[in-house]
Amino acid sequence: MIVVFVILISLLLLGLLSVYAVYRVVFCHPFRMRPIARQIPDSNLYRAHKDKMLKVIEDMERTSSEEVSILSEDGLRLCGKLYHGKKDAPLILFFHGYHGMAAWDGYGFFQICKTNGFNFLTIDERAHGKSEGNVITFGIKERYDCKLWTEYAVKRFGEGTDIFLAGVSMGAASVMMSSTLGLPGNVRGIIEDCGYSGPADIIKETIRAKKLPVKPVYPLIKLGAYLFGHFDLEADTALGAVQKTNIPILFIQGERDSVVPPSMGVELYEACKSTKELTMIKGADHANSAMTDYETYERVILKFIKKSSI
Repeated sequence: MIVVFVILISLLLLGLLSVYAVYRVVFCHPFRMRPIARQIPDSNLYRAHKDKMLKVIEDMERTSSEEVSILSEDGLRLCGKLYHGKKDAPLILFFHGYHGMAAWDGYGFFQICKTNGFNFLTIDERAHGKSEGNVITFGIKERYDCKLWTEYAVKRFGEGTDIFLAGVSMGAASVMMSSTLGLPGNVRGIIEDCGYSGPADIIKETIRAKKLPVKPVYPLIKLGAYLFGHFDLEADTALGAVQKTNIPILFIQGERDSVVPPSMGVELYEACKSTKELTMIKGADHANSAMTDYETYERVILKFIKKSSI
């Protein structure tokens, strides 16, 4: 009997260790793992655009900016960088993707804001850049951070300033998920680029892309998030949010996205109940629509901002 008990306990501990190991890989992003802007990943997503990205990174580093920060609801210091534009110009709040940063994912938005004199606030999301925290929650907690940043923006710029929330990939999903949290009234629109329909959906899609079985891999990941990260991956979705929000949304999706299926972007657009627009960028992979076709990217964003500011 004692032998059976020891075996059961050993199996339980082994199972918990496996869940913890998976949790660490998927959700944990400590300071020592965070790259600097010039360390562009040598991946298919960025390889062809590296020279263009480095030029914009250099421009961002040369452009005058202000370091700002807020406290999250769970006490984390969240950092951002504010690039001042013209007085009374719109303010764009930008949220990057998973393991990303504004210097990579905000390629198009920085250029648009600088050229047109918009105020531009780039956010280091929790567990990224200079922000505190080690755990990424795929939008579950980030959505509340988005709301706090908009409230900071209103205090800083006033209720008369038109605010637009913009995001790429996880940042896009987070801003969509924040849209039902009672954002300030001067949030005029959301610009989402290749955002996913929900945290669970994109994790399952990634599991399939790696040719692994969704069962039992996803349940292990979900359990790890709950036991060690203290959050529920299925607590909210971008798909559910866009069905309820009244904030106008511009959907941008790369036609060759290898991470977030283009069909997911179309699904979000079709489900959205507010004023909406959809632009598919030909030839664009995940998170590089602006680098693939900047002219179209700029044109549709400026048109959306102008229309939503009326």
